[in-house]
Amino acid sequence: MLFRLLRVLALCLLAAPVAHAQLVPLAEGGARALALGRATVALEGDVWGHHNPASWATLPGRAGAAFASQAFGLSELRLGAVAVAEPTRYGTLAATARTYGFEDFRETVFGLGFARSFPVSASRFVHAGLKVGYTSVSIPTFGSAGALGLSLGAMTEVLPGLDFGFHAYNLNRPEITETDPLRRGLEVGVAYQPAEQALVLIGVDKEVDFPVSFRGGLEVQPVEVLFLRTGFTTEPVRFSAGVGVSTGILRADVAAERHEVIGWTPSFGFGVQF
Repeated sequence: MLFRLLRVLALCLLAAPVAHAQLVPLAEGGARALALGRATVALEGDVWGHHNPASWATLPGRAGAAFASQAFGLSELRLGAVAVAEPTRYGTLAATARTYGFEDFRETVFGLGFARSFPVSASRFVHAGLKVGYTSVSIPTFGSAGALGLSLGAMTEVLPGLDFGFHAYNLNRPEITETDPLRRGLEVGVAYQPAEQALVLIGVDKEVDFPVSFRGGLEVQPVEVLFLRTGFTTEPVRFSAGVGVSTGILRADVAAERHEVIGWTPSFGFGVQF
């Protein structure tokens, strides 16, 4: 057990000299977001709501998705997640769950969210979302502990084809222990659609006590059912690419993210949208 824990910790910290001691963030939030360099704070219609819970308010109908990733080819760094969202007359209700790790170290997160659109003119809306997440860490020899985090976000169209979004996560400063706080910070970004078949995403993420992370992504749709994606992220430096297929109510996405030091993280997602 101790060897496996040390192995995982060493790999996660391997990039520290390059990333100014910042740990490698988990590969979560859906394969589409990972392929787009995680620059999805202003992206509408995202059932995961990981980078902005306000996105739930822009879903055209109920949606559900499943997602899996395995960081750097290690089974100990395997992550699985599910998400569902249900629009109602009062707003959109959402729930997420994900688990990460192996039998000797397990991190589990459950989230509940609500998002709603507010009209500011005849053709313009502000979308706002709130998410409450409970994070639990379990190590059999040492026990388990958990913390409750509060996050909120908003997005709106500022110009035709140009959306702006922001996401403040873990505002209440949750801590698993006194020396193990959950990541806390602010994301801002834009989504620009220069043509019907192209989408450009730019984002900035400032986590407390760590350098600013710049992010960018590009998605093109060469044919009706196919999406090609690429992206990048700094702090630490990562490059990503992916493919998505959409037909009827079904969605499938594949992505691969490469860390400049540690290597590749593959991911896969599947979803339905009614």
